[in-house]
Amino acid sequence: VYVGVVVRPPPDAENMILVTETPDRVRVRLKGSRARLNAIRQENLPPVDVKLKTRDEPRYYFEKEMFDLPTGVSVVQVVPPSLTFKWVARAERELPVEVILDGELSEGLEWGGEAEVFPADIDVDGPRDVVNSMRTVRTMEIDVSQLEEGVVQREIPLVGPPANTEFEAQTVLVTLRVQPKMKERVLSPLRVDAEGVVPRALRPRAVTARIRGPESAVKKLNPLSVLAIVNLADVEATAGPVSAPVELRGLPDGLEVIAIEPAFVTVLLPAERP
Repeated sequence: VYVGVVVRPPPDAENMILVTETPDRVRVRLKGSRARLNAIRQENLPPVDVKLKTRDEPRYYFEKEMFDLPTGVSVVQVVPPSLTFKWVARAERELPVEVILDGELSEGLEWGGEAEVFPADIDVDGPRDVVNSMRTVRTMEIDVSQLEEGVVQREIPLVGPPANTEFEAQTVLVTLRVQPKMKERVLSPLRVDAEGVVPRALRPRAVTARIRGPESAVKKLNPLSVLAIVNLADVEATAGPVSAPVELRGLPDGLEVIAIEPAFVTVLLPAERP
């Protein structure tokens, strides 16, 4: 028959971990009359209570008297006849989760930021030497070769912990952001024109603009369709020069202006405003 085994740690094993493998049951050969043996129901046999006195006790031997058996039935053999025990110091640390990506994004796509993971840190409990040697908790590999533009959220399993070590969670939620491959481009020179009022002079008459957007849209952009404008309609009349901001018009949707150099131009207004 098979009899369950319950190991009770010794009093001096607090904050220690058992690193040797112990069976949850042992095989017991019994002797007795045929009728008594046939009457035994394995599921009704109580487990053996292994009470350890100290963590310095490396081996525990089973005694035949430990098994609670019906009258007239005796133990002939126990397999294994003994258990070995090794205790080591325990430690607990919070370690960051490392997201492992496999493959490359399709052509024309790029990451819209770093991968986000929740929870970002995992509690690790195990032998002190093992836990202290760990730097991260890693996810299983995520194949990114088939990802499309957008936000992807997946529950990803963690790579299993080392022996005798436990993680507080088995999976994490990973968020990946994929966007069209972005490109920057410099447009120069761009002639500056005024609207609202015809000025006497504009200095300088050309600016340089740096734009950014999806690579395909940036490549298709015709610089002649982009206008550098200063709006003078609301500028108060003055005898001296004024500074007016330059804005770009004619950019397709999805393109943004990173910088305009110079961002302001000097304007000489006409002596009399219409």
